[in-house]
Amino acid sequence: MLKLKKVQILGFKSFCDRTEVQLSGEGIAAIVGPNGCGKSNISDAITWVLGEQSAKSLRGIKMEDVIFAGTRDRKPTGMAEVSLTLVDPEVYDGASLQEDPEIVIDENLPTDWDETSLRQQRAEETEEAVAEAQPGTVVEGEAKGPQILQPPTEADAAELANPNNVVLKIRRRKFGRAPVRAGELTITRRLFRSGDSEYLLNGKICRLRDIQDIFMGTGLGGESYAIIGQERIGQLLSAKPHDRRSIIEEAAGITRFKTKKRLAELRLESARQNLARVNDIFDEVTRQMTTLKRQAAKAERYGALRDELRTRLRVVLASRMAQLDIEQAATTEKITALATQIDAQSTTVEAMDAEHTEGVDSGYSLDQQIREAGAQANQSAVELERITARTASNADRIAELTNRLATGADDLAQAREQLASLSAELEEHRSFLNNATAESTESREAAQSHQAQAHEAVRSVASAEQQAEQNRRSTMQLVQRIAQTRNEEAQAAAALAGLDREAERLLSESEIAKQELETLGLQRGQVKLSFESVTERLKRLEAEIAELRLQVEANRNEESQSKRRGDQLRGEVATLTGRRTSLEALIREHSYSTDTVRNLFKTDAYKQNADGMAAVGTLADFLEVDGKYENVVDEFLRDELNYVVVKSWDAANAGMHLLQTDVTGRATFLVHPNDSQANFAFAEGMQSVAQTNIEGIEGVVPLKECVRVLDGFGKSLEVILPKLREGFVAPDSYTARSLALSNPQAFFLSPSGETFHNVTVTSGRPRTQGPLALKRELAEVQQKLEKAEQDLAQTDRSTIELQHQIAALNATIEGKTHERRDAERESANSGAALRQMESEVARIERRLQDWALTNERNRDARNQKADLIARRQQEAAAFENERSTLETSLVALQEQLEELRARREELQQGAAAASAALAGLEERRRNAAANFEQTTRLYNGQNQRIQQLDQQISSAGAEKLRREEETAALTVQHAELSEVRANAVAQGTRLTEEAHALRASMADLDGRLRILRHETEALREQRAALTARAAKLASDIEHIDATCLNDLGAEAITLREDQTITRIEGDDLHTQEEESRALKQKLEAMGPVNMMALDEYNETVTRHSFLETQRKDLLDSIENTQASIKEIDDVSRLKFDEAFKVINENFSVTFTKLFGGGQALMKLTDAENSNESGIDIVASPPGKKLQNILLLSGGEKALTALSLLVGIFQFQPAPFCILDEVDAPLDETNVGRFAKLIHDMSATTQFVVITHSKRTMSQADVIYGVTMQEPGVSKIVSVNLNRRDSTDNRRAVA
Repeated sequence: MLKLKKVQILGFKSFCDRTEVQLSGEGIAAIVGPNGCGKSNISDAITWVLGEQSAKSLRGIKMEDVIFAGTRDRKPTGMAEVSLTLVDPEVYDGASLQEDPEIVIDENLPTDWDETSLRQQRAEETEEAVAEAQPGTVVEGEAKGPQILQPPTEADAAELANPNNVVLKIRRRKFGRAPVRAGELTITRRLFRSGDSEYLLNGKICRLRDIQDIFMGTGLGGESYAIIGQERIGQLLSAKPHDRRSIIEEAAGITRFKTKKRLAELRLESARQNLARVNDIFDEVTRQMTTLKRQAAKAERYGALRDELRTRLRVVLASRMAQLDIEQAATTEKITALATQIDAQSTTVEAMDAEHTEGVDSGYSLDQQIREAGAQANQSAVELERITARTASNADRIAELTNRLATGADDLAQAREQLASLSAELEEHRSFLNNATAESTESREAAQSHQAQAHEAVRSVASAEQQAEQNRRSTMQLVQRIAQTRNEEAQAAAALAGLDREAERLLSESEIAKQELETLGLQRGQVKLSFESVTERLKRLEAEIAELRLQVEANRNEESQSKRRGDQLRGEVATLTGRRTSLEALIREHSYSTDTVRNLFKTDAYKQNADGMAAVGTLADFLEVDGKYENVVDEFLRDELNYVVVKSWDAANAGMHLLQTDVTGRATFLVHPNDSQANFAFAEGMQSVAQTNIEGIEGVVPLKECVRVLDGFGKSLEVILPKLREGFVAPDSYTARSLALSNPQAFFLSPSGETFHNVTVTSGRPRTQGPLALKRELAEVQQKLEKAEQDLAQTDRSTIELQHQIAALNATIEGKTHERRDAERESANSGAALRQMESEVARIERRLQDWALTNERNRDARNQKADLIARRQQEAAAFENERSTLETSLVALQEQLEELRARREELQQGAAAASAALAGLEERRRNAAANFEQTTRLYNGQNQRIQQLDQQISSAGAEKLRREEETAALTVQHAELSEVRANAVAQGTRLTEEAHALRASMADLDGRLRILRHETEALREQRAALTARAAKLASDIEHIDATCLNDLGAEAITLREDQTITRIEGDDLHTQEEESRALKQKLEAMGPVNMMALDEYNETVTRHSFLETQRKDLLDSIENTQASIKEIDDVSRLKFDEAFKVINENFSVTFTKLFGGGQALMKLTDAENSNESGIDIVASPPGKKLQNILLLSGGEKALTALSLLVGIFQFQPAPFCILDEVDAPLDETNVGRFAKLIHDMSATTQFVVITHSKRTMSQADVIYGVTMQEPGVSKIVSVNLNRRDSTDNRRAVA
């Protein structure tokens, strides 16, 4: 098991400087200090480096809050870094992990210890460490371009030590500066202010997942139970049952399996999505195959038509090209003849054009000469006017220049007088400046002498201070080496003692292991027999359950069929019941009767029947007819069936009174024969006259035989209703008509509804449904309803019986399932126990071998440690002597340094006085120089003004002379221009007369030229028409050439040269063109044709096969993943059940131990589903009933949570345990119990306890004190209590 060996913190919260916490890897380490000094920041640092992603869990708002934010004297750091070093005691080589020397607390240090410089030095070291860890490379020094970095060698180190060389110094990131030893694991986490972060494993960058995988299932994973603070204590008890379950799963090692399950589920979902996509593509490819198959057939038909078209086109195009070639040659000859004629006329036109052009040019030349003569005359006039104006201007300017020369002479005399005055003043200033410069030079030399002496004194003091500082550094180095030597001596002594204890432990554990090995051998045989028995019983139960499930499935199928049959029958019963109700309502309301009869039965008198005067019903209510005669009788006795039947004449009178008063219409009332008071016998005259005449005629049936009379009417209706007595039903209309003609008193009815009587026939559209049909349908519906109700009752009884059978079978299956689950649990427990015993036997045997090897190595290590202690003691004594010598020389240097400092101050004061005098003289010299420069500028300015005046006078005299000469020349030029103007006017008149004669000759020539051009233009139009025809022929030929390329894929010249093609003309050619055009239309009618369809079809078939294979692979993958998930669930359930049972027992025992009595337990919220069940905690301190943990006091909650943690540690110890002030709510008694408990557990578990309790501190092997000597910056001082009597073991770790 890994042990915590070292924690390194840099820039994390209040730990600004690099801080290192060394741990022995065992026992108890206590961290103490006042509130707010940063103790809990150590716990937060360990939590953070293990991968904590919640800033709230680290007592922050955002993750950037963990970076040192700076103080009044310290700048914020650019990153936070925490490194955690763990070792495996069974593999670790035992060498010291400490690289930097420790600082020994020594009261004899020099009194001028500079805390500020130390803080500055540490701040610089922190900044350097942060800069080294920043991503990228920082280049220092000079370099001409990018260079490839190589590991430094000894030669490179020598070059870096030479200050005269300019080299490229590169500060590179250091991921693992400490060497990685066997059995050592170093985890580092860094967070930069830029938001970047990184994780390192043994100095190499890794992922967060890699860190989590290492600690998953060790108690340091996501649901860590090894790092407990005050708030965590409350969370353990107040958490939801399912959240509390996660801690037990972490202890049981299920977290790793759950992570694998989540990954497997993600893979399963991805595979299902891929399968869905493959299915979609598979279906799409299947549809494409059908489409491509049709396209391939279409492409074949297209190819056949295209070949036939090409064959015909070869003949048509070759013939058409031959015709066009002949016509093109004839047209070309005509164009050539016209071109010759046009060329001859063009030559004549060109000659006349040349003559015309020459005349026009002569006219233009004359016009130009006329314009030039006029322009010359005009120019001469203008020049004459300009000369006159210039002469006047020169006269005015000469007068002005005469006045300017007189004024300039006066100004020049005054300027020369001022120049003489400035020359004398300049000489005075030059003399004063020379004197000031000489005095300033003497004072500067004296000041430089004083400053040189002062600088010499400063160099002497600096040299002495440097030598003193060198001695001080040497002393500090010796102090550090002495501290290192003593620390190594103490560590060696501690290691030697640990090795002795390790040897004793190995001996005792070997004896215990041998006894356990014998006991496990006996238990293993018993468990194996039990496992075989349970396995056989489990197979038998599975076979029985499978058979019962088949029976249940068969019964459920029968039940489903029975329920469906019942639902059908219920629908039929509901339909028939509704129909029956509807028919009864129609008959009851006499809907088949006339409106008068219906209204009569609706009156209140008939409804209430208070005095028995209401009607009994209609005659239709007392008759029944065979089904085949219903329609015939309904139509024949339509009126008679509406007779209102009453019991007495009084009832008939009452009905008539209603018709006369309340009801509109007429009705016939029939008094029942029993109460009719008739004076004739109903039996007389009942024989029909026609009866004897129709006897023997086949198919003729008396109507009275088709009708059954009810309710006492009997034969009386034959008397009351003659139509009933005299009515007969004939087989057809012809028979009925014949009989009616021979028996005029009788009525003969045909099957189609006609009534023949005497020489009359009555017919019409029959009613949809008469009263007799309604009664007959009502009877049929009633029979069907009774039958359906009987079938429904039988079906319901069958369904209930099947349900009872299924329930009985399910109960049997449930019992068998419980038996199987018990057998599975027993089998799993037996199998797990058997495997655990086998692994335990192998582990014990391996441990015995390892203990033997470890014991041998232990003996060698003890000898080495003893030798190391002796060497370190000798080295420490030598270092102490050397340090005393250096301290003596340092005191002498300090005295010499004080003398040099006094002389330096005296020389510096003299140099300051000389510098002040020099400053006064320099100021005087600068003023003199300024005055001299100003006078010099005035003198030079006056000289320049005199020169300017001389130049102005000279230029004015020269200009006056020049203008006088110019006036004389202008007078001569005026006379010459007057003569030139007169000549130009005369020449213009002559040239104008010549131009008029030339224009008359050009007009005649222009008329003849116009006629000739018109004739030439007509010839050109004829040639243009022929050229257009030739162009059309060429276009047709080009079109045919293009057709050859497009439709035949051959050049036109090939068809021209092919003599095997028969050339056709006239109607044959036209016929072939029409046929070719028809074939082409067929091809176009086929629409777009994919000529690559066949190849695409073959490719699609190949892809279809490939997709089918991929689909099968995905189905196999999904099946395998589901099997893996089921296996993970089974293993997780077994591990959780085992861990829950053991941790629950340990929890109860520890609770009783901490409370001195009472009881506590954990229980599953859903015992039937242990895979998903939460966990509740019930605790009962001594003297109290079992109650919910939320009702406990703060101290009781803390002890209960500690009991649970101890129970977990006893089942699955973590590499180490961090307890952050968990004893704060406990009283002294419970603190003592808590301290004793962790002391007992420290033999197997490493504890780091943050506490304020002295009793807890008393159990610690090492105490770390956290201080804040510098505000806002935490530091650590540790004391090793394994050897309390030796003051040499007190050490401070920075």
